[in-house]
Amino acid sequence: MTPSKYKIYVFILLSHSVFSQNFSGITGSNYIGTNAIPTNPANVVDTRHSVFVNLSAIGIDFQNNFLRWNAPFSLLSFVTRTTPNKYRNPDRSKVIWKPSYFKASERGKDLSIYANGELRGPSIAFDIKKWGLGIAGGVRYRFINSLSKSSDELGKVIMEGTSSSNLIANNYVNIRGNLNSSFINEFYGTLGKVIVEDDAKFIKIGVSAKYYLSSNYNHIQAENFDFTILRNTLDNTRQDIHIKNADATLTDASSFSSLEYSNFTGQMLQFKGNGVGFGGDLGIIYEYRPEIQSFSRNNNGKSFVDPTKNKYRYKIGFSIVDLGFMKFRSNVETNTLFNSNNIILPQTYQKFNGFERVIATTNSIFGTANANTNSFIILMPATSIFTLDFHLRENYYVNLNWRQSLLNPNRRGIINYSGISIVPRLEKRSLEISLPVGLENNYKNLNIGLAFRYYGFFFGSDNLTGWLNTFNPRGLSIYAGAFIPLYHKLPSSPLKCFNVANPQSYRKKKLIGRIRGLN
Repeated sequence: MTPSKYKIYVFILLSHSVFSQNFSGITGSNYIGTNAIPTNPANVVDTRHSVFVNLSAIGIDFQNNFLRWNAPFSLLSFVTRTTPNKYRNPDRSKVIWKPSYFKASERGKDLSIYANGELRGPSIAFDIKKWGLGIAGGVRYRFINSLSKSSDELGKVIMEGTSSSNLIANNYVNIRGNLNSSFINEFYGTLGKVIVEDDAKFIKIGVSAKYYLSSNYNHIQAENFDFTILRNTLDNTRQDIHIKNADATLTDASSFSSLEYSNFTGQMLQFKGNGVGFGGDLGIIYEYRPEIQSFSRNNNGKSFVDPTKNKYRYKIGFSIVDLGFMKFRSNVETNTLFNSNNIILPQTYQKFNGFERVIATTNSIFGTANANTNSFIILMPATSIFTLDFHLRENYYVNLNWRQSLLNPNRRGIINYSGISIVPRLEKRSLEISLPVGLENNYKNLNIGLAFRYYGFFFGSDNLTGWLNTFNPRGLSIYAGAFIPLYHKLPSSPLKCFNVANPQSYRKKKLIGRIRGLN
């Protein structure tokens, strides 16, 4: 049987949405600056910061609907090698693995696994109050993997290994799977504008333009294949896989031949790749501000609004993000398999070392020497996002974030999952604590997390249960970041005091004067 650590790592790699793109614990904050732009580009304008500099943020997110962690120790202790000694071998060097430490979910033929990582590089934003304008620019590095609309049998083979007595000699027919894996540089520029500022009504819009590049994209799509696991005739302890039928497409558009750390760090410094493309985000936010007069002052016909405070009772946002495409022109190879009666011998694939090796090995097995080298286009994972942020009282808020993937998950391209989360939070300029509770992985996984922010540092997880072994988790996440905030200041005297009763407005005085003049 495959060693336990490789089972876990391969299962995660085969399924890898971020570092989570969601960052649900902090994305609703009014003090998180450019980290809120991926949710809605309108967040760039009317912020608490005059200038916001993001230094770095990083995160990972793993979701699956098939495999549950069922060990008596947490995944955190396993990863950090702090598993209690009673679960280790006599010399305490390794964990004694048992099949019962994984628990499979029987949900029919719809296996979906997502594993995403994200590094948010340097970015900067400016909020210009007198013009009602916000601008920002920055870069993101995204590692996106998905196994969607796939048969449960694939999960069983990954989880149990080919040596499992539960799998040997069974005939598996009409198996399907759809795998996408890519590492993407995303350079973006964002512009936001206040379009309505009328008493209690406040509306702002935003748009982001994006340039994508990638030197790493792999895709495996099996429409239909049949297989049987048999014991090897020369070594009874090993297994052969008999492929009886294969209808599949393999796409390798990578500059690399194996999985190496340098693949990703090297691409971070590039401005061109095998694939390049363009895209963007669109967003609008409405705020209801019933007590706006308590934040406003008038002087010589000019109105001033306290730029240091949140003024809404609630705000509603809607956006469509990740619209766009990438076109791959070089280092492209696409093979189509229509074959039968192939035998995969033991140790053919060796230890997992990247999908490039998997595709190359599969091509050698099926003998598909004539590859299609034409260019192709993939779509980015277009997603609609609806948000509602309600100001309960003073520093207490509750945020709703609903993300719906808009494209077919059974396709060649970057795949994202849908989800909804509710995030109560305590928010101050210096300190923030939130408790995200979400239904993720297309509303199938219950996640409970915790996030903190202290001035310009934040740390959290949207799925703390995955690390602590609560409720037999099916996923995990973690994220952290640092930024430099330069806050808006109150106007200089005599308008710096905003905590006194609001005097009669200039407009009202002018109207009364006209009425008196008519009389």
